[in-house]
Amino acid sequence: MIRQEVVIFARTYDFKNDEGKLVQVGEIHILSKKQALSNGNGVSNGHKIAQVEVPFELAQKIIGQVPAVCDIEYEITVVNKALVLLPKNVQVIKEIESLNLLEEPDYIRTFGR
Repeated sequence: MIRQEVVIFARTYDFKNDEGKLVQVGEIHILSKKQALSNGNGVSNGHKIAQVEVPFELAQKIIGQVPAVCDIEYEITVVNKALVLLPKNVQVIKEIESLNLLEEPDYIRTFGR
């Protein structure tokens, strides 16, 4: 499944696993669609951010290009007996040059609303 998403952050980092082996991984942050939620404790509105672990090479490929509108290809996988969607590939469609979306008319026309 391929979805168009806004990736606002990408990074790579190293850590040592339980066996002491150096592991390289990546992480991307994806901006959700606008939400309006209410529950017994109140109402929330806005965008949530999904922090997703991805292969090192995938994050490395888009560092320097985000924030950007991206095509993200997801694969369904099993993690702790639950089905989850994990990014398999990320392709930058359009870099977002400004933090002020009013200066990004193409972004508003192609992705927003």
